[in-house]
Amino acid sequence: MTVAREKRGQFVIIAVLLASMMIVSIGVVMHNAITYYKHEPWEEYTTLIGNIELNSQRLLELSLADYTTSGQDKLVYNLESWQNDLRDIYPSSEIFLGHDPTNVVFRNYPWDTRTAVSEAKVDFTLDIMSIGLTGYEFTTRAAVKLTIINVTSTSPYQIFVAVKNEDDVPIMDLNRNSFKVNNALPAAVSPVLDGFHVLIYRIEVAGAPSPTVEVWDQRGIYVRGSI
Repeated sequence: MTVAREKRGQFVIIAVLLASMMIVSIGVVMHNAITYYKHEPWEEYTTLIGNIELNSQRLLELSLADYTTSGQDKLVYNLESWQNDLRDIYPSSEIFLGHDPTNVVFRNYPWDTRTAVSEAKVDFTLDIMSIGLTGYEFTTRAAVKLTIINVTSTSPYQIFVAVKNEDDVPIMDLNRNSFKVNNALPAAVSPVLDGFHVLIYRIEVAGAPSPTVEVWDQRGIYVRGSI
């Protein structure tokens, strides 16, 4: 009986020691995890990625605006400069921003038609080696599409046009200074709703039986259509 009691006592002691070791181990793991996530600036990294996406979008818009107004294609140069600037701005983050040159869209087409488009698209790949982020992909797009819907046949002439962005959403807040018709400012421009309650613009001109319509959106992207 004494031997059996001693064995049971030993088992109890061993079980208590094992439980204590497990509690200590779990505590160490939890402490390390809490300490790691406490000191890791995840919010800063999220903000950094968001800023890179936003500034890449802005660079694309500026490049397209420059190309459509002056004819200078500086997209490749601007992309390379932006990629180098990121490494200089965040030297300790080891940031590498690349893009697929075979899948770049950068063009205006088919201008001087009833529906004309200026558009750009770049697929980016982002690596931030300091946090182990590799292969993060995002796409930037910019576009302005002008559609000449109708031209009235009597004076005062009215031209109805739709102006949409890269998401096929009507561009708002355009005004008289945003348009030219036959190389001149129109008499008036006003937003109206079409039969589907979609925003379009009514352009009033002195005379334009076969108009050439030009438009610049708020980003400076230019497109020209005609009938």
